[in-house]
Parts: sequence; C-alpha cells; structure tokens
Amino acid sequence: MNRRLWLAMLCVYALAGAADMAAHLRDGRISGGEAETFGNVLVAFAAGLFWPADLIARGLIAAL
Repeated sequence: MNRRLWLAMLCVYALAGAADMAAHLRDGRISGGEAETFGNVLVAFAAGLFWPADLIARGLIAAL
C-alpha cells in the first residue's frame, strides 16, 4: 500500500508540473513572445519541476 501511495503522489506531482509548464508556455505566447524557443522551453521545464516554489513566488510577486 505504501508504494502505491508514493506512486500516486508522484503522478499527481508530475501532472501538476506538466500543467505549470504548459501555463508558462501559454503565458509567453499571450504576451506576444515566441513560446517555443529553446530558452523558454527550458525555463518552463524548470518551473514545472519546482512548481510549488513557483506558486509561492507568483503569490509574493502579486502582493508587491
């Protein structure tokens, strides 16, 4: 049971990371930039890996 729980948590984390990566690429396209450049994809991938910190940072930036 413990392995299944960890696997389920890992899958949820990966799905949330993929959604965050897609949101970053979409934000780049909406702002008029080229979303599919190599640098933007790398930044979006990094943001997807560390999406909990990204959510906190977005909240702090919005509060300024």
